[in-house]
Amino acid sequence: MTTGSKTLWIKKQCNPNKRKPSMIDDHRGTSGIVYYAYYVIVIEEVMLIYPLIVYLFRGWWGDGVPIPMGNPGSLVDIELLASRIRSHVLSMYLKDQSLHLGSSLSSVEILSLLIFKYIRRSSDPINRDWLILSKGHAAPTLYAALAESGFISFKELEKIHDISSILQGHPEISIPGVDMSTGSLGQGLSFGVGLAMGIKIRGGSGKVYVVMGDGEQDEGEVWEAMTHAAARKLDNLVVVIDNNGFQLDGSTEDIKPKHYLPYVWRVVGWKVLICDGHSIASLDRAISEALSSNMPTAIFAKTIRGKGVVEIENTKIQKPGVDIVRRAILNA
Repeated sequence: MTTGSKTLWIKKQCNPNKRKPSMIDDHRGTSGIVYYAYYVIVIEEVMLIYPLIVYLFRGWWGDGVPIPMGNPGSLVDIELLASRIRSHVLSMYLKDQSLHLGSSLSSVEILSLLIFKYIRRSSDPINRDWLILSKGHAAPTLYAALAESGFISFKELEKIHDISSILQGHPEISIPGVDMSTGSLGQGLSFGVGLAMGIKIRGGSGKVYVVMGDGEQDEGEVWEAMTHAAARKLDNLVVVIDNNGFQLDGSTEDIKPKHYLPYVWRVVGWKVLICDGHSIASLDRAISEALSSNMPTAIFAKTIRGKGVVEIENTKIQKPGVDIVRRAILNA
């Protein structure tokens, strides 16, 4: 099968007019948006199998109920929420030491600000905002934020990784408040580009936020999606890169140097901003500036891996001893 025939076949399979109504149509109304997401991914030959799987199992898609955000009111309130979220993540680690603790702790302020200030939720798919945690191994932070939002229970956090729990090692779209199943690094930006294109084509006002890791930038799929977003001038797309300087096997500079990445994103056609990823005020200024841009924006948020647990800060250690974490909870 040639590339052209593959694309035509996928378009036919995903055509909302040629399939039976599903949970996507009944509850979220996103069939058109998801169709555009499929289309851009297949056209770029980035991710052929994923849209097929989503199409075949579309009945498992989440119901799209809006998150009650609680209106925290100020950046000071969000700082307090971030502190509580960090404590929740540490407590979850005491329940299950297989969590990616270091990577989760570096993304606390990023997700806290996005969820409690910027993400607008509604049942209208083109006039709501979308949040994709592409670095899916930081799921504990997302789960803790969803619990603080009132969308899932705090008791559910205590059951993380239990076979009876909805919360597993990576976000799944069946979890209330999760917009995309992630975990395979690199896929989040491709899906985000598709969503942003669909929203613009249909004249919506929704924004798409994608949170990525710096190690994730090694994926070829990221580069394909990056160039496509620039070519389509997707000014409704904001990427926040959790720039903690580490990836699975060690320092990013030791494995594949990435100090040049802001320059590369800028040359490709993105607005590039750099901020302190643990300062709510710094992050807020960067995101606010991104929303006034006439091009897609990449924010490199400088963070500390393992933030809040001194013994593992700025190291590749993901899974410290429980005594170290207990001390961190007491000193928080």
